[in-house]
Amino acid sequence: MEKMSYKTFVWPQNPHTYREEYLRDPHYLTEDGVKYYRNMGEKQFFITGEGSFFGETAYEDFRRLIKVFEDMDPGNLEHPVWGIRYCYFTGLELTQEPKENCISYRFTFTGAKTNGELPV
Repeated sequence: MEKMSYKTFVWPQNPHTYREEYLRDPHYLTEDGVKYYRNMGEKQFFITGEGSFFGETAYEDFRRLIKVFEDMDPGNLEHPVWGIRYCYFTGLELTQEPKENCISYRFTFTGAKTNGELPV
């Protein structure tokens, strides 16, 4: 299977889990104390997952991922099955004490519009 990538980073091992969550924030109007439906609001999406880097380059791979996280501009997250998602890299968490040649982590991406804005 092809590897997942974000900007210049290519995962050496694809994450164990990959989850996409799509939400809408319905908008309402209030008149005379009564709430009326206005519209569905814009679609928002979040991508979360977990994985591990292992092998002789595990620590180096995680450090390279941190460098990509530090770049605050949005970019393309490419999944080998689900395709391209334009998003911000908004969360990275080390989930265990690092072991020899193995590091487990979690990530979060937040979808962006093509102009870089977040849906509201």
